[in-house]
Amino acid sequence: MKIMLRLLLPLLCCCSAIPMLFADGEAVKTIVFDRGQWSPSDWILVKSPRWNYCGKWIQQEKGISNRTPTAPPEELQGKLAGETYTSMVLKAPISGSHAVTATMMFEYQMAPLIVIAPELGRSASGAPEYREHYEIVLYDQGINVWYHYFKNGKPEWKLAAFLKAPFKPRTPYCLEVKIDYRPAGTSLTVTCDRRTFGFLDNTFPGSYYVGITGCEGVNSFYDFTIKN
Repeated sequence: MKIMLRLLLPLLCCCSAIPMLFADGEAVKTIVFDRGQWSPSDWILVKSPRWNYCGKWIQQEKGISNRTPTAPPEELQGKLAGETYTSMVLKAPISGSHAVTATMMFEYQMAPLIVIAPELGRSASGAPEYREHYEIVLYDQGINVWYHYFKNGKPEWKLAAFLKAPFKPRTPYCLEVKIDYRPAGTSLTVTCDRRTFGFLDNTFPGSYYVGITGCEGVNSFYDFTIKN
């Protein structure tokens, strides 16, 4: 994907979860991650091509969190980062224009995120594995959009867009990514806590998987919403 960046003016975000499930003709799907309220079989666990580790979600009464080693938080975002990575996408890809939101929280400094992936690959052992994909990442100093791709058969990544702003640990935030798909150029608008920025992608795919990732620390997720 070739990327052109363009900052957008601040807008108001209202991301309250709507308790609806997709059915024919409905425009909103919300999944609540409380115990007994969602089905893991609707999702695909996907590993990162950077590590051999395959993550796992820990079910809480309210929400889910990524499994992490027992270690100081500095080590979880440092030498143990690969052992904190848990990610999943909905089995059914979506196409065209959508708004995707997730309510999330980080315990220390980072780094829960929304992931958008045009396609999934397979690891050497046959596990679902990311190829080209976007990560829209919340952390204590702002929001980063990372574009991941392969170069000479190896995973690479670069910063596609960013927002500098303070976000507090142990505080639930609703992160929204609005995808306005156009074959000639798609805009992606990111909003969280009344702050908004965006960027353009001239080669954004018409169909893509969406989901969540917890990494580089203990992260929690409470709901996930797709709006047509």
